Amino acid sequence: MTSTTNATTFLTAILGLALVGCGDPTSSTVDTVSSSYLLAIEPEGAITPTAFKEAVTSEGGAAAAAGGVVLAGKIDAGDLDPFEKGKATFVLSELPDAEHAAGDPDHANNCPFCKRKLKNAPKVVVRFVDPSGALIAQDAQAMLGVKKGDSVVVKGVAEYQEPINMIQINAESIYRR
Repeated sequence: MTSTTNATTFLTAILGLALVGCGDPTSSTVDTVSSSYLLAIEPEGAITPTAFKEAVTSEGGAAAAAGGVVLAGKIDAGDLDPFEKGKATFVLSELPDAEHAAGDPDHANNCPFCKRKLKNAPKVVVRFVDPSGALIAQDAQAMLGVKKGDSVVVKGVAEYQEPINMIQINAESIYRR
């Protein structure tokens, strides 16, 4: 019995050592891709998804949608997973109004005004695309080092889709707050 246990332990150790060097060969690609999209300094002029919606739905707003925009928000899709496996995309939600919350992190969960405002705010589908416009086939979490609940600022070209109250942004860069 002891020799069987020792043999099993030995084989497990050998297998473990063999697997140590078997990393994902694309890991250097992940670092390269992520570094090209991650910003070290927060871009200026960030607005909320609601402010973007109001700008593009007001008179002359169509031009605002065609140009670049900087959106601030939180990676969140409510009860759903904000990420899509194998794709560089995620859902961004409006951040609670920090001035109104007066530093209380639970304020948005308790204030009926904040709850209604956040519920009615447009969701943002953030997409990282390659130069041909195709969605990058890589997990956004691994590529960008982000997770659900992170506050981020995304820069890119956006379009508001009024029938579904959603913004789609083809992102060129991201800053993690």
